[in-house]
Amino acid sequence: MNRDGVGILNRIALVVAVLLLAALGVAWWWDRSQRWEEPAFDAARFQCLLPPDPRVESPERWVVAVNLACGHCQAHLRALATHLGTRTSPPALGVLLVDEPARPALVDLGVPLPAGVWWDRDAVWRTAWGRRAYGETYRFDAVGKLLGRSPADVVPDR
Repeated sequence: MNRDGVGILNRIALVVAVLLLAALGVAWWWDRSQRWEEPAFDAARFQCLLPPDPRVESPERWVVAVNLACGHCQAHLRALATHLGTRTSPPALGVLLVDEPARPALVDLGVPLPAGVWWDRDAVWRTAWGRRAYGETYRFDAVGKLLGRSPADVVPDR
């Protein structure tokens, strides 16, 4: 290929790269401009797969957003459960199964989940809360009000 052909290919590649970057910027801006609901744990919005343990009383419920195909968020869940197990009065740990199109069979995630396992059948996590990152930990009070959230790999100090 001669120099003119290489120059044309380079310009085409540059235009494609700029267009892709612009499209990504527009998608990011649109996502951030939406008015998302503040996360709140309302059991009526999710389908219970494993009910909470009624013997466990805790002023807080920590819920981890888990996708069954994501080994990283499941590893975070196990690390969080191990860390909470060292506390004298740990919050109740639970799971919200997200981005699962069909009702999952009851799944053993390898850790005790006294706050239960919930399936986000209606995609509340993604479409109403505007969340995207698997493994996030949501800290709710006893009535479901959000106290805070932490990304995967971060164990909240509360």
